[in-house]
Amino acid sequence: MRKIVTAVSAAALSLSMLSAAVPALAVTGFDSAYAGESAFVNISPGQTQNFQVFFANTGTTTWSRGTGTQVDLAACLEDKVTCNAQDATEASWNSGWLSATRYATTTQTTTAPGSLGTFSYNVAAPSNVTAGTYRFNGDLVLSTTGEKIHPDGYYQDATVGGAGNGAATLTSLTPTTGTSNGGTAVTITGTGIACTPAFPAVAFGGSNAVVTSCGSTSVGATSPAHAPGPVTVTVTNSGQAASNGLSFTYADTTAPSYTAMSVASNVVTVTYSEPVCKVNTAAFATDWTVNNVSGATNDPVTSDNTPLCTAAKDNGVTTANLFLANPMPPGAFVEADLNANAGACVNPANTTCNSNFVDSSGNTINAPQGQTASATTAPGGAPTITSASGAVGGTTVTINFSQIVWCNAAGGFAAGDFTLNDNNAATTDPTFTAQDATSKCGATQQTAGTPLVLDTSAPLPAATTYTLTFVGPAGAVKNVFNVNLAAGSAVTFTTGAADFTPPTIVDADLQNNVASSNFQDPGDSFALTFSEKMQANISSAVMIGIQDQDGTTATITCGGGAAANAATCAWDTTVTVLTVTLSGTLTATAGTTPGMAIPFNITSTTGTFDVAGNPPNILGSPDRLVEFEPGG
Repeated sequence: MRKIVTAVSAAALSLSMLSAAVPALAVTGFDSAYAGESAFVNISPGQTQNFQVFFANTGTTTWSRGTGTQVDLAACLEDKVTCNAQDATEASWNSGWLSATRYATTTQTTTAPGSLGTFSYNVAAPSNVTAGTYRFNGDLVLSTTGEKIHPDGYYQDATVGGAGNGAATLTSLTPTTGTSNGGTAVTITGTGIACTPAFPAVAFGGSNAVVTSCGSTSVGATSPAHAPGPVTVTVTNSGQAASNGLSFTYADTTAPSYTAMSVASNVVTVTYSEPVCKVNTAAFATDWTVNNVSGATNDPVTSDNTPLCTAAKDNGVTTANLFLANPMPPGAFVEADLNANAGACVNPANTTCNSNFVDSSGNTINAPQGQTASATTAPGGAPTITSASGAVGGTTVTINFSQIVWCNAAGGFAAGDFTLNDNNAATTDPTFTAQDATSKCGATQQTAGTPLVLDTSAPLPAATTYTLTFVGPAGAVKNVFNVNLAAGSAVTFTTGAADFTPPTIVDADLQNNVASSNFQDPGDSFALTFSEKMQANISSAVMIGIQDQDGTTATITCGGGAAANAATCAWDTTVTVLTVTLSGTLTATAGTTPGMAIPFNITSTTGTFDVAGNPPNILGSPDRLVEFEPGG
């Protein structure tokens, strides 16, 4: 039994299926009747095509996807009797099937008695497939047991043609651009187009199009929906290889919309149909109108945190906050309107728009649009401190909150609003000195974020448990709805175990050799790269011992000045690279030959430590030879 039908004509069969004679049910409460299928396909190696088959539910039980009454289209062997099995020749064509032996379940969530169920699945021709016709046999089974609900059988064929024989050659597309929603009528011109024994298959980026007309030099097709961007269009004659490809560009011509809103405190959260950004962030007062309908008052919008567009318009958001001059009382019925403006509407489908809001393709948002909601209390209640952390030897503490927060200077915020206490009277606890540059706690309501990162007055010791407490005034730290962090909020954290691993020198490079060939003149310099972050303090207590190949030795003293062996020593921003530059002339203890010859070794350091207080292991360093070659 086999019929070629469209989805529309298949749907028209549902009533006639119920009036047809129904054989005995194979599974109590379940029965079906074949109602048609999509056309056989021609396919090329590596190409994917789609099959659809329609069955009417002629039983008394609704087919419900994801439940015990789900009905599947099972694969069957060539005998059309043995199902829940697949022939080896077609097994490798699986392209997203339910399993190796089940093609699909209904595309509909439920298929009631008397309705048609649609079963849709893809087949992908292996890249090494040989020419021939490949048959996909199937029948309906109860998903949970695999029992056939009405042994009937159906099949669909995919034909692979010979390599290159009879392939069409394409020369042009008209038009070459269409909407990403699909539905664009495209005329494909070329030679060698074969309309018999069946219309050729037309693919847009691997998705099959509906072929509307066919002639020896042109094919008419309707583009399927596709994500925006360029795709390759091919035409495949029946039983032949695909044609050459031509480029067709899908354009996003769908305007974004403002679809929903909610209100709490002085924050209106708006929702967009797709990510949008703003090309003008200063027009919030005229972009939006927010009315307390219950109180018959207008509440001015003071800011809108929809982001300013990047050049690529790739930073859009689907939700944003509008901030009002006054909070809305809970229960108030509120209307928030996105107003149209006089700017040019990029999307021709718009009759009016707000040109300040665009999607990633530059389409302007539909406007005017209005949404309503009842104001609620602030969701989530008051913010709380959820955790804190600090690294051993580090000088920052990271504080995480249950909600995004902002640090309100007008409300008295200062770094000292938080304290650390290790509950040990014999130690001095670090204090907080400033908000770190990496902190996400903004200075305004619209720049709220988390975490808050604070700088400490001293490095954090190892294996120490601290209680971090908020002791600041009410209103110093608030969530985005202006609800205060409660005074006395606290959390404990423990720093890591002590670090006893000494740093090493991993790279020693000569930087400058300004006069003689020896290392001895003011301005001569070298750089040492350490394996980990070091303590940044540099003073005359820092000394570096060096020795050349003939035994000449010297000790360099940091701190600058013109004295013999004096040098300026400076760390880079990572505090891992120390650059040593002679400021005085080097006086060395001569070995076999006077003068500090290059290359020379670093033999010792004094006064340098990693953040845990470990001195470097110089003799165990992988590279301590200062030489001309970069990276020596």
